[in-house]
Parts: sequence; C-alpha cells; structure tokens
Amino acid sequence: MMRLLRVGGRLVFYPLFFFIAVSILIGPFLAIDDIRTMLQYGTPTGSVYLFMIGLCSFFLYLSIRIETLSWIYTKWPILWPILQMGLFMLIGLGLGATFLNSWAEHNFPSKGFAIFLAIVSFIGVRVLMSWWFHRHPASSPFANRRTM
Repeated sequence: MMRLLRVGGRLVFYPLFFFIAVSILIGPFLAIDDIRTMLQYGTPTGSVYLFMIGLCSFFLYLSIRIETLSWIYTKWPILWPILQMGLFMLIGLGLGATFLNSWAEHNFPSKGFAIFLAIVSFIGVRVLMSWWFHRHPASSPFANRRTM
C-alpha cells in the first residue's frame, strides 16, 4: 500500500514540478512585461505573483525535504541553483509588479511611490541574492563532493 502511495505521489508531483520549474524560469519575464504594460498604459494587469511565489516556494520546499523526490537534484545538479536564482528574481519582480498593480488598480500608493517600492524590492532581493550566494555558493546540496 505504501509503495502504491509513493508511486502515485511521484506521478502527481513530477508533472506539477515540471510546470513549477517552467513557471519559475518564465515568471520574471512575464513580470517584466506586466510592469512595462502597467507603466506604459496605466492599466492594471492580473497580478497573481504573490500566489505564484508561494506555490513555487512550497513545491521547491517539498522537492528538497522529501528524500524520494530529491533525486532530481542529484541527476541534474545545476537545477537547484537555477531554480533558486529564478525564484529570487520572481520574488523581486513579482513584488514590484504587485506594488505597481496596486497603483494602477486603486491609485494607492501614488505612481512615484509605487515605482520607488518596485525598485527597492528589486534591489533588495538582488542584495539578498548576492548575500545568499556568497554564504551558500551556487551548487547542489546533494552533489557528492570530495573534502579538501
């Protein structure tokens, strides 16, 4: 029975994980396009970035914490650092798009302050990403390394 649950869980998880990985990699480009559209036309776009950030973070957490699902990072060790960088960029640009969407939809905060918040969120996430990769170099936590 447990084996059936594991196989069924994998059959459900991996297609969703593929969708999440593609969303993490394409998400920052979609956010840039939404930001450009909001600034150019002043109209709101459907801002689902907070939900997208939460869902992607949850699936990445599951893929790391559950041992039977983390084999994908040993097979492709570059996948984990790429997904981390993509998630950081999605967080920065998604927060900026959310601030600008709030301006375009509700006129609260003002346009200048919304642009300022978007720039601060992007720069803040870039600084956080620099600190993170300085502290934890971009490599898979599952790769077998020789100790020096």
